[in-house]
Amino acid sequence: MFDLSLYFSIKFVVFTFFGNPISFVELLGTSTGLLCVYLASRNHILTWPFGILTSICFFFLFFQIQLYSDMLLQIYFFGSSVYGWIVWRKRTGAYIKIQSLGRSKNLVLVFVIFFGTYILGAITSRLPIWLPNIFTRPPEFLYWDAFTTVASIIANFLLAQRKLESWFLWVFVDVVCITIYSLKEIPFVTLEYIVFLLIAFYGCYHWYQEYKLNPPSIEG
Repeated sequence: MFDLSLYFSIKFVVFTFFGNPISFVELLGTSTGLLCVYLASRNHILTWPFGILTSICFFFLFFQIQLYSDMLLQIYFFGSSVYGWIVWRKRTGAYIKIQSLGRSKNLVLVFVIFFGTYILGAITSRLPIWLPNIFTRPPEFLYWDAFTTVASIIANFLLAQRKLESWFLWVFVDVVCITIYSLKEIPFVTLEYIVFLLIAFYGCYHWYQEYKLNPPSIEG
């Protein structure tokens, strides 16, 4: 009998990478994630179904390595991928200029990230208490994991709104993720986020150059 759950287990190892076992779910999630970002850079609608597959793979991966905030983040990414797929099928092609949030809104942004990180960390710390049959082990890197989740949601929203600060926030997220994933010994996901970091640096540069050429009125 075909057991689909086997392929989503980190124990289903397909090969080793510098002594680190690479599971099928890590390999598939990393591959589809990179393809998703590439297709997004090409403005291709298939970025969204690959994004859906990536979020499914990483949901199961992060659950098994006790990064529960990252696990919950995949639910958001799944929903935003479905939403993006629908919107892109109906988009009008209207161009929106790159804008800056401005100093006052950036201060609010920092407060929201810190407050959201604290709340999410407090919630995920109690998951083994509330649902002991599902979350059998305590979360690891509790508040750093919560930070990447909260900041990723906000950065993704700002990116959709074409806010300049989105890429700077992605840089911070990717640096923290690279550190966490390397310590959790998931090398393919770590390499993926190194690529994401390079893309984020490029996004910072490219968007800032465009912002300087077409400076809109600063909000806030």
